[in-house]
Amino acid sequence: MADLRDRLGCCDRLGGGGRHHSGAARGAAGPGADHPRRGVSLLEADSISRRLPEGPVLLSEASLAVAGGEFVAITGPSGSGKSSLLYLLGLLDRPSSGRVLLQGQDTTGLTGDALAALRLARFGFVFQFHFLLPEFSALDNVAIPIRRTGLARAEARDKAQTILAGLGLGSDSAKMPDQLSGGMRQRVAIARALANDPAVLLADEPTGNLDTKNAAAVFDIFAELARDAGRAVVIVTHDAELAKRATRRVHLVDGRIVSDAAQG
Repeated sequence: MADLRDRLGCCDRLGGGGRHHSGAARGAAGPGADHPRRGVSLLEADSISRRLPEGPVLLSEASLAVAGGEFVAITGPSGSGKSSLLYLLGLLDRPSSGRVLLQGQDTTGLTGDALAALRLARFGFVFQFHFLLPEFSALDNVAIPIRRTGLARAEARDKAQTILAGLGLGSDSAKMPDQLSGGMRQRVAIARALANDPAVLLADEPTGNLDTKNAAAVFDIFAELARDAGRAVVIVTHDAELAKRATRRVHLVDGRIVSDAAQG
């Protein structure tokens, strides 16, 4: 299989303001090649906790660092703090104590606008439900976050087409979400998450609504995105068999990390 960076038409920054086409870089370094982000700590949680006001502790003193090229599965029973940890890592929520560092930058004390800018530029998010805008085509669903960076409409759509083609959806880009299968809609959601070439990709139960075949295919995409593009990929899942495909597994019980081990 061709290097995913080739299929997506990218090496370091996807698009980089220019126009690329799927397969244009074929013949370059293959899977596992060195990448500027590979092995570099991209995301770090330093003893973070999350408590609700006068309520339960959702997460207690969790610490972990995720490097470029790692594919981390977060597992644990319902209510163990998996999603709380993911939302804190993604700067979607603020820790009650502790700190989150993104590429060495301490995010503590940043304004809401500053956090939103970091999320747009450096994170990609995928959820259990695809949350595609029903009134827009697959292409425009992916192009919208690209337009938010200031790129012109034509360039944004060109870049979105390249990303969709890299995920096997090039011929379906004009279709509306209700014309796509569940697996295809989730791949569009992944393409949207990749729109601005994030260093970090976070996913919360992204295969929860998919059948076994499509779930496995989506997991394979996440594995490739870590291996071939040097991203830090962190995914929350209840599926123990799929979690085995990750290169590292972090297990939570009652809001605490009880194990953190490499796999494979």
